[in-house]
Amino acid sequence: MKADERGEKYTATLLGCAIGDTLGRPVEPWKREQIRKYIGRITKPIDAVIVMDAKGNIIREDEFGKLKCYNLGSKAGQWTDDTILTLALAESIAEKQGIDLEDIAKKQLREYETRIQPDGKVLGGFGGTTRDAFKNLQKGISCLQSGVIGGPGNAPCMKMSPVGIYMHATGRYEEGLKAAELIGRITHLDPRSVASGVVQAHAVYALLNGIGRGEFVASFVEACNRHEKPATAEFAMHKGGSLLSRLEWIRDNMEAEPETAFRKLGSSSLVYSSYPFALFMFQKYWNSPVEGLLETVNYGGDCDTTGAMYGTLCGAKNGMIFPEEWAKVVEGLDRIKSTANKLNRIGGN
Repeated sequence: MKADERGEKYTATLLGCAIGDTLGRPVEPWKREQIRKYIGRITKPIDAVIVMDAKGNIIREDEFGKLKCYNLGSKAGQWTDDTILTLALAESIAEKQGIDLEDIAKKQLREYETRIQPDGKVLGGFGGTTRDAFKNLQKGISCLQSGVIGGPGNAPCMKMSPVGIYMHATGRYEEGLKAAELIGRITHLDPRSVASGVVQAHAVYALLNGIGRGEFVASFVEACNRHEKPATAEFAMHKGGSLLSRLEWIRDNMEAEPETAFRKLGSSSLVYSSYPFALFMFQKYWNSPVEGLLETVNYGGDCDTTGAMYGTLCGAKNGMIFPEEWAKVVEGLDRIKSTANKLNRIGGN
């Protein structure tokens, strides 16, 4: 791969994360039926949506359930913790020209701390397990010991694409997988969460290397099989099952309809739901990637994160395939491009 093509792919990988994130942000964590009722369909980045009744009161529940508004006041192009933590990781790798766990933890914590408000609330949508781990870092606990036994969240996989880029830039595949595990454990100890980060690093690496659809699916199942440890009783919702079992379902049902996959996998913030759903949709829409991104977001749930993970994979495979009108409104576009360019110089490339 020539340097300019490689640079484009790296930029598209990071940008895809931000685009998917901003597409889903306004309607996180709405149900699909609520998106249809109040918006119709997400087709581009939009401002936050506030649903009001005839008297001007915010509607917080309807016939489909709670109607939460996590991102009141957000504008089209703004992103959440998915992109915040991805860029923190990418900038650390770019600056250090390698993997430095302490610096990665430091940069992620800094991004978190800059979003703490006077009333104690934290902007950006950081998950509970991540917040608890960052509090450990604030106490001076080592990044090797800061991870917590919380819920099986999807933070490791949502932010791990820069490690896949690093693996591609340097050819250090096994080193990258080991690093992905350690990075995931800075915040999460649930083995499904940790494994998801390793799988996503592998997935980005494989797509940057031009892997085909069937081989790609088989490869992420194998990566998970190698790296996922059993979820024992100490982990919350351990009976929810393994990540591997859901990735194997994708392998065995590649041609299933998206509706079937959604009923099987869901799109919640649990890593064994949202991450497999994003992977399924990506391989299902292999030849129609932008359409698939919109479909994924419009299923609702943790759709800023399913969008971010899908968008990441889309960029790694296809390069700058995203509509220009989406890209130009993305917050921090110059920062994304600059970081990708620095990653492109790793390893003397």
